Amino acid sequence: MNINVTVKGDTAEVTPIGDLTASTVGLLSEQLTALLEQNTSRILLNLWDVHFIDSTGINALIGAHKQFLSQNGRIVIISPVEAVNKVLKMTGAYQKLAMAFTREEGIKRLLDADN
Repeated sequence: MNINVTVKGDTAEVTPIGDLTASTVGLLSEQLTALLEQNTSRILLNLWDVHFIDSTGINALIGAHKQFLSQNGRIVIISPVEAVNKVLKMTGAYQKLAMAFTREEGIKRLLDADN
């Protein structure tokens, strides 16, 4: 898995590339924790290039979401491909995460959370 990160102020766009599974989830978790430690409190997590997610990946997303919320931060997941979106809905994770279908909608949700 590769992870692209773009940071502007206290906001980062994080784009993992590859499957989000037990063997790769540690990389994403470490990156998100490092951003939080650097006071990057708002994350746009772009899943457009994640084509498979397993239960470990789902649990990592939920854990990161809770971690950011507990420190007054926020993660909005954007652009999941249909297969990933379907898994998130079927498992109930969709209701536990902040989701958006487009980058613009995701940015709006990040900014609206401040109000």
